[in-house]
Formats: sequence, structure tokens, C-alpha cells
Amino acid sequence: MKIIYLHGFNSSSKSTKAQILECYFEAREDISFICPDLKVSPNTAIEQIENLIKSYKSNVALIGSSLGGLYATYASERFNLKSVVINPVVTSHLNEMSGLVGQHTNFHTGEKYFFSNKNFSELKKLALNNLRHPLNHLCLIKLGDEVLDHKKTLKYFSNSLVITENEGNHSFEDFSEKISLINDFLF
Repeated sequence: MKIIYLHGFNSSSKSTKAQILECYFEAREDISFICPDLKVSPNTAIEQIENLIKSYKSNVALIGSSLGGLYATYASERFNLKSVVINPVVTSHLNEMSGLVGQHTNFHTGEKYFFSNKNFSELKKLALNNLRHPLNHLCLIKLGDEVLDHKKTLKYFSNSLVITENEGNHSFEDFSEKISLINDFLF
């Protein structure tokens, strides 16, 4: 199986979750773990993701965090794949995210970049109002997420497998404790 991890906004393949997953899956001979550094442009990021999925042809699963969760949901629905999303951005969050437009510095690489109005328009075009394959998704939500409204996430994934935990934060600091659960869902 090929597992593609999609990091969140302003993050990279060096994120804590990416490193945890890579350590876990590298010990398994039956899995190839891939974590691309996604481009700033949502259109280009989706193109990267779709090209990876098409290159593997079959037996692909997605894991995405925050904005990577939106990308994972979108690609999962398009290709009918399993996905695990962690405190994901969902369609109803997008209207409140115009604050993304502007100058940013990547948390891990220090790279400075500008997220433009055009990029924000591209992001809004990825909105899916309904999930055609809701049981393909495992959604992990921390109710203490300080970035995204968990009520909107719960409503969006209401027909999917959802695990909520009180407290916590957007970073999902105890993520390593969820690896066996993710493994069970994907396999």
C-alpha cells in the first residue's frame, strides 16, 4: 500500500505528524510512505496529489491534517480512496479563512511566501458540499481546536467514522497515540 500524508497550511514534510508517520511506516515492508512538500497554490497542490495517486495506480490511502485534510478529502472523493483526516478544514470553514491571504513564513523551512487572493479562490473551488463516499473517511477531532470550529467538522463528517476527544488543540499533540487506530482503519 502507498500512504500519502498531506501536511497543513504553512507546514511541510518536516512536520511532527509527518515524522511520526514516517517512523511508524518505514518499519513495514508492505507500505510506501510519501509526504510531498505541497505547493502554496491549491491548484498546484491538488495537481501534485493527483499525479502521485495516478502514478501508483492502486492501493493508495491518504492522511491529511488541517488544510491537508481538505486536500485528502477532495482527492479521496475524486478517486474513491480511504482517508484519515486530522482536525481538517471543511467546506464551511472556507468562508472564514480569508485571513490566509497575505505574507507567511513556513514553520519548518523558514521560506517566505505570499498566499494571494487567487490562491484563496482556488482553495474555495475545492469545496465539496456532500461526501459521496462518507465511509471512506476517518475523522479525528480535538474539541479544543483553537483554529477550526469543530462543530462544522462534526456536521460535515456526520456520516463518516468520527472520533472526538475533549480538550486538545489544533496540533493534535498526542497524535502518536492514534497511529494504531489509523493503521486499523486503513488496513
